[in-house]
Amino acid sequence: MTKTLAFLISILSPTMTIAQQSDITFIVAGKTSNHHQQLDGSIETLNFHFFAEIFLQPNGIVSTASISTALSSQQVDFSDSGYALEMHGGRYKTEEELEANYTDGNYMFYYTAPSIGTVNQSVAMTNTRSSGSGLPAAPKIYLSQAGQAVLPDQIDPDLDLIVSWSDFSEGQRDPLGIVDDLLFVIMANCQGERIAHSGRPFENTPYLTHADDSYVIEADRLNAENAYQLSVEHAILETSIEHDVPAFATFATTTFLELKTTGSAIRNSACPTILENFDAGQTIL
Repeated sequence: MTKTLAFLISILSPTMTIAQQSDITFIVAGKTSNHHQQLDGSIETLNFHFFAEIFLQPNGIVSTASISTALSSQQVDFSDSGYALEMHGGRYKTEEELEANYTDGNYMFYYTAPSIGTVNQSVAMTNTRSSGSGLPAAPKIYLSQAGQAVLPDQIDPDLDLIVSWSDFSEGQRDPLGIVDDLLFVIMANCQGERIAHSGRPFENTPYLTHADDSYVIEADRLNAENAYQLSVEHAILETSIEHDVPAFATFATTTFLELKTTGSAIRNSACPTILENFDAGQTIL
């Protein structure tokens, strides 16, 4: 066999494997609305927001990272939040203001990573929903313990807490088979520290999609006479892959709810009020 023929067979072979990059888990650009659920179950809108994130694999490295928006070629640098590289746009009172500042179109990520090199990657944000708004409805949060509904300020710290939500009717399977529309549940303590997370894709751990209807927060995460912060997010995705890096354009909606546990705290462990928000989405405009 000649060297030329061997080369052609090697590049055409369906069993050929491509070395996978080892730095980035996925990137995401998104428009979101944030809401607060009151003790009586009513929901108020807090703000509308644009964000972008780069999640790293274990020991992954990104030495430089920036993004340009659909309205401007000027690059804005990402900052390290401790769990992802992040860029946050302004917060707005209406979806119309959000759209005026972050219109649909191509959002370009620029980054450098050892296993990829210096590249740019486009994330196309396009609202295809006939309702006019690209954002899903705000999820309503429901709580139960031992098979019974429980009020947000009457959480028993000795029982598992079951978190469920109104139907994610906008959620769908991904026709490309990359990732279906996602759902996230996060709980933080009164200090703003995240102590429960339902998981993210591509991290070899369980995570939630639109098909799930509940999430369990185990009792060992709860202390008596403490306040907690809970969020449920419904995220519609448009997926793509470049440079072996999954990319999401997302239209997402998050509802926040404050919880309080009953009982008496041991020693100095009481913390019955929220001292620090865990997410800037809780900002009231």
